[in-house]
Amino acid sequence: MPTQIDSVLNNFYSRPQSKVILDDGLVRQFLDSALSDYELELHSLDYDADKEEFNSVLSRSSINQLGGLMYRCYLSRELDRVLKLTNIIGKDIGLTGMGDAKRTMQLRLTNLENEISNRFNKMKTNSYYDE
Repeated sequence: MPTQIDSVLNNFYSRPQSKVILDDGLVRQFLDSALSDYELELHSLDYDADKEEFNSVLSRSSINQLGGLMYRCYLSRELDRVLKLTNIIGKDIGLTGMGDAKRTMQLRLTNLENEISNRFNKMKTNSYYDE
């Protein structure tokens, strides 16, 4: 039985601890970005968007990697939001104390990038073992 897209979405939704409900269109865009990054690094996944399923059974590591790639898209969007809120000084309000939020978000994004890169390296087949 082919892997349903819900497996990847559940993996993604288990990561952010946000009280904001994400728009379905935005989540689908995160999925499209994750699929393109995955296919760029490894191989095509043969995803059928109409049926919302893959035409094969995905391994747990592939599902985890796709969820991580979606979360990277989410974090980079959140970082962009925090950066735009920083140093807003208006007539009645001034928001300049978000330096820690920026630093923490950037550190988390950098750590996630390293995790994703390490997982991609582990998922690739090594050519020096072939005879």
